[in-house]
Amino acid sequence: MADKPPRKRRVQRPAPEGTDPKPIPEPERHTTTENDDRLKRDKPPHY
Repeated sequence: MADKPPRKRRVQRPAPEGTDPKPIPEPERHTTTENDDRLKRDKPPHY
């Protein structure tokens, strides 16, 4: 048993028909500092 490679746990399945095998990446949704001002403003009253 020691000479066998470990078995893979994930099942490999082909992509469903009609899907793009190489989709284009999604565009950037927001910057990392986009909500900073709003989050600093929207603090609960006990802060």
